[in-house]
Amino acid sequence: MKESPLKKLRVVVALVCFGLTVLVFLGFHAVTPPAVSEPVVYLQFLPSLVKYINMATLTAAGFLLVLLITLLFGRVFCSTVCPLGTLQDIIIHLAERVKRPRRVRFRYKKPRNMLRYGVLLMTAIIFLQGSLLAVNLLDPFSNFGRLFADLLRPVYIGFSNLAAHTLELFDSYAIRPLTWNPPAPVTLLFPLLFLAVLSWLSANKGRLFCNTLCPVGSLLGLVAKFAVFKITIAKDACTLCGDCSINCKAHCIRLKTQAVDFSRCIACFNCISVCPEMGIGYKSRPPSSQSPVARQGKSISPHPATRRDHPQGVTDASKRAFIGKSFLYLAGLTGLIQAIQARDKLPVLNDQNPVTPPGSQSIDHFTHTCTACHLCVSACPTQVLQPAFLEYGLSGMLQPRMDYQLSFCNFECTLCSQLCPTGAILPLSKETKQTTQLGIAKFLNEKCIVYTDQTACGACAEHCPTKAVQMIPYQNNLTIPEVRETICIGCGACEYACPVRPQRAIYVAGHLLHLAAQPPEMKPLKVDIRKDFPF
Repeated sequence: MKESPLKKLRVVVALVCFGLTVLVFLGFHAVTPPAVSEPVVYLQFLPSLVKYINMATLTAAGFLLVLLITLLFGRVFCSTVCPLGTLQDIIIHLAERVKRPRRVRFRYKKPRNMLRYGVLLMTAIIFLQGSLLAVNLLDPFSNFGRLFADLLRPVYIGFSNLAAHTLELFDSYAIRPLTWNPPAPVTLLFPLLFLAVLSWLSANKGRLFCNTLCPVGSLLGLVAKFAVFKITIAKDACTLCGDCSINCKAHCIRLKTQAVDFSRCIACFNCISVCPEMGIGYKSRPPSSQSPVARQGKSISPHPATRRDHPQGVTDASKRAFIGKSFLYLAGLTGLIQAIQARDKLPVLNDQNPVTPPGSQSIDHFTHTCTACHLCVSACPTQVLQPAFLEYGLSGMLQPRMDYQLSFCNFECTLCSQLCPTGAILPLSKETKQTTQLGIAKFLNEKCIVYTDQTACGACAEHCPTKAVQMIPYQNNLTIPEVRETICIGCGACEYACPVRPQRAIYVAGHLLHLAAQPPEMKPLKVDIRKDFPF
C-alpha cells in the first residue's frame, strides 16, 4: 500500500515554521534574516488583520492569503503555520509517549458550537468597540509569543550564560553573556495559567482549544465549510475499522455516518495516513450521504470508540436561542466595554502616563493596534520594553511599555520598529528615532541628592545622549540638573542612571502623542595639537 505524502509534508512545513518562530522569539534576529523570518510572521492571521485595518497595504495582507488557502483546502493554517497549533501537537505526542499504550486515542464528540461561536462573537464585538483585550488574551500567535518570550527565553538565557561562563574557564569567549530584566511577577500569571490549561487540554482532549476558545480557529472553521476541496471518506471503500476516528485530534470524524465535520478539521492528515483502504482524501464534492452498505440493507457495527455518538450539530431551537441571546448580550457587552474604556482613558496632563515605544506614534494608536505578542520585548537589546499590567488600563493589559526603572532606550536602536507584526510600532529610521520625543524628563529638585545631601552627582547628565540634561551652578561649588525640554527625547537614560531610591529624582512623563524634538546642538570640537597632543 502506497502511503500518502500529505502528512509527512505537513509535519515538515509545521516544524520549519515552528522553529523559525521560536528563533525569532528567543532573540535570534541575526541568525534568522528578515527574508526568512518575515514570511512566517506575515501569515499570522490576527496580527496581519489588525495591521491591514490600520495600514490597508498588501504588505499587511497575509490574512487574505490564509483565507484563500482555507477556501481551497480547509484549515491548513492551523496545522502548519500556526505555532501554537504545532506546540499542541508536540504536547499531544509527548503525552502519548508517557501514557500507557491504548487503542482508543480519540473519539468523535459533538461540536461545541455555542461555545466556539460565542467566543468568536464576543471577540468580534469587543474588537469592533475599539478594544483588543479579547484578541490579546485569545490570539494564538500572541499567546505563543508570551509563552516563549516571557517563560522560555529566561531559561534559554540561563543556559546560555552558564555555557559562556564555563567556556571562560578555558579562555574561550565564543558565547557572549546575555542580560535579562525580569518583568513584574503579576504579568507572568496569565502566560503560566494559559500554558497549564493548554497543556492539560492538549494531553487529554487533543486540539480542543482550536475548536472552542481560539477565535482564529472558529473563524477559519466557518470559512472551511465552503472549501472547494474537503477531506471526505469514500463510503464504498470504508470498512468501518475506526482507525480514522481514533486518530482524529479534532474529534470530528463520525464513523456512524462516515462524515467529517470539516469546520473542525485542522488538516493534520492523520486520517489519510492511517486508513488501510486509502479511502480518505481530498475531494471536490462530498459523496452521497448514504453508503452502499446502508442501501443494500446491511448493518455493520461501528467501532466501539464511536458507539456513543450523538447526532451532529444542534437543533433549530438551540440555534434560534443562541442568536437571540447573542443580541441580548451585545447590548450589555457594549455598555461594559464603553465603561472599561471610559475608566481606562488616560488624562492628557497626567505626568504618570506610560511611555510607549518609539514608532508607536501615540498611546491611543499603540493600545488599539498592539496584540501583546511580545516580539518587541524579546528583541529589545536593553530589555527596557516590559509587559504592562494596568498602566494602560484593563484593556491594555500585557501590552509592552517602557520601564525606565529597569533600563533605558538605546539611542541608536530601532529594532522593535522593524519587527512589529501589527503596525503598533511603525518603522523608524535612526535619524527620525533620535528626534522622536516619547516624553519629557521631569526633575524633582527636593529628591536630588545634590539638594538633600549636598553631594555632587550628575549621573543623569552624564548618561543623557542629547545633553538635554545639563548641570548648572547650584551652591557651595555644586551643580544641579536642569532639563532642556525642547531637545529631550524621553529615552529614560537619566531616570535609569539616577541613584535615588525608591522614587527617582528625575523621571520621564510619557506623551499621549509623540512629538518631534529639536536636534541637539552639536558644538564643534576645538583641539590645540600642541597642547592636547604634546607627544
